Amino acid sequence: MTCEPPRPTQPRASEAGSPLGGGALRLGAGEFFGNARLSRSTPGIRVTHHLAAGPPDSVVTHTHADLHFILVSGGEYVSAAGPRPAGGPVLVYNPVGTTHRDHFEYGRGSFFTISLAPQYLQQTLPGRLPAAPPAYLDQPVQHTLARAIAACCARELDPLALEALCVELLGTLARAAPVASPAPPPWLGRALELLHDRYEAALTMADISRAVGVHPIHLARTFRRHFRCTPAAFARYRRLEKAAGLLARTVTPLADVAQACGFGDQAHLTRLFTRSFGVPPGLYRGLAGGRFQTDKTPPAPWGRVSAAAAQARAQSRGRR
Repeated sequence: MTCEPPRPTQPRASEAGSPLGGGALRLGAGEFFGNARLSRSTPGIRVTHHLAAGPPDSVVTHTHADLHFILVSGGEYVSAAGPRPAGGPVLVYNPVGTTHRDHFEYGRGSFFTISLAPQYLQQTLPGRLPAAPPAYLDQPVQHTLARAIAACCARELDPLALEALCVELLGTLARAAPVASPAPPPWLGRALELLHDRYEAALTMADISRAVGVHPIHLARTFRRHFRCTPAAFARYRRLEKAAGLLARTVTPLADVAQACGFGDQAHLTRLFTRSFGVPPGLYRGLAGGRFQTDKTPPAPWGRVSAAAAQARAQSRGRR
């Protein structure tokens, strides 16, 4: 996932595409009124933090080419989605082709945009886009997901993690699925096996869903329902397991361990390793190489998903 330098995103009539009926301007994917401060992107997805720039009347009627979410981080936001809800975070959903003049009431404010390009939606989520109009989103799970996506502007996040969160957020717009059986479906075991064996590959949600024959939204929902995490989180834990093995068996420098396991740098590895294993990598290496016996039990919450992955692999070997 790329981290991009701040750039002005105040659209101009000559740059924002051809005028539509009523003088509306057409904004391409990822284009918004305001000045960008931070931005990260992966193919088809862009997350940006903006500052509102200029008085309210500087925002003209415009049409967005992309599906996007607006998470307001400051200011009084005025939206065509309707009256602003009282209290709580302000999160707005706008489908592809939304025409509006959303703006900040006093011209001052800040907001995150989560933009999904039409081409990405067509390739990854064919036939399952929620048919919902612009709306304020008020479910706590929607706010939690949007905040997690917005946080990627300020920290390292692998593309699969960002994609999984965006697919989950889209899934909250769709009609709730029937209550599923408490037993994991067979295809979920195949997904776990794929993630267990190919955790180092640059898998996407589309790759995993095609391999197991389900829709990405259904994959994201079912995976979290049974394992309380995303596919990306399990793949990241598998990389941490590899790092733990290298720390215990080799004297490879920590920076090289981080690179070998797919982490951005040593600090990134240290932060995630400490969060999962309870000790930093250097101390883990000392314990593993000394007279202390390290605990081989997967740390919470990975015990359940690791056991399910092992069971899926055993069943797969039994079918061969």
